[in-house]
Amino acid sequence: MAKIVTALKPESLEECSQFLQSGELVAFPTETVYGLGANALDEKALEKIFLAKGRPKSDPLIVHLSGMVQAESLTEMTAFQRQCFDILGNQFWPGPLTIIVKASRYLPKIVTAGGDSVALRIPNGETALKLLSLSKLPIAAPSANKFGHVSPTKAQHVMDDLGNEEKLIILEQDHDCKIGIESTIIKIMEDYEIHLLRPGFISTLQISSILQKSNISFSLKRVKKTIVSNYSEDEKLDSPGQLLTHYSPNIESFILADKNKKNNISADIFLKSLLRKTILIDFNMKNIEYSEQVLKYYDLSKSGNNLEASKNLFSFLRQSEIEQNAEYILLPDFSEENDEELSAIFDRIYRAASGKYVAIN
Repeated sequence: MAKIVTALKPESLEECSQFLQSGELVAFPTETVYGLGANALDEKALEKIFLAKGRPKSDPLIVHLSGMVQAESLTEMTAFQRQCFDILGNQFWPGPLTIIVKASRYLPKIVTAGGDSVALRIPNGETALKLLSLSKLPIAAPSANKFGHVSPTKAQHVMDDLGNEEKLIILEQDHDCKIGIESTIIKIMEDYEIHLLRPGFISTLQISSILQKSNISFSLKRVKKTIVSNYSEDEKLDSPGQLLTHYSPNIESFILADKNKKNNISADIFLKSLLRKTILIDFNMKNIEYSEQVLKYYDLSKSGNNLEASKNLFSFLRQSEIEQNAEYILLPDFSEENDEELSAIFDRIYRAASGKYVAIN
């Protein structure tokens, strides 16, 4: 069985560090979500990540670093990639930005899903940084959950998904993950382009502004085909978090179409008689008119605060799926909001519902 140890004790960090160095798994908190970590240079240890999560090996891993110098042995960047990497890393790290660049030929291919690029970031969180520094290892760490399930933001979430692992230490901190959704992912191409592969709390506007101030010639594109629906394990993904069905609860979930918007969303009918079996997760009290009709009502943020909403999303999804008598989850639609932080949150909502919209009748 897995065990939980507290990060408040120095001996816990030492135990986790030694566990990683010996090729075992440690789940640890970052500012985004909990990661399931292994030595990024140890192929046998990395195999354990995929086995524990049930994760296909066509889905690459993010490697967490203690400092930018550590990237030297993991990469073989072009001059353009190096220039952008240094500028963005110095500006946004430690923080919720993952940068994909050309990988070193010596990096285990299991990290990159057989590709030629590696995803890197320095997390912003005291516990994660202490563990990285103490272990002196680059740590590959996807979210510490079963593949496709809701990402964990508490140690207990990790235990719920991975508690049966024979050798796993879960490092618990005394507060939840501060942001609560995964990092922004960009890929620095070799042809003066930068591609946004997953939205997060570092925006394209922030990224563009920093590079422009440094007089870098580039174009930044949001890649449209980052949601993969018809997926096979033979298909190599450019980055983590690209599947349509992802961050998903164990009960049927839908997005409640915004009746005040004249959009062309195709929505199935959700009968009012089903509301008593339904958890309604709202945002900014958009759908509060249904709060008395449902089994349970949550609001990600009654005041419309983006950070509060992101921190609550995965926790509310996990609470909803274990609520007695709950059969459905309805989620808020703010797909048309012109706000990159809200877009990042809605990206997770859209995947949690597998893109399915309903309208209440």
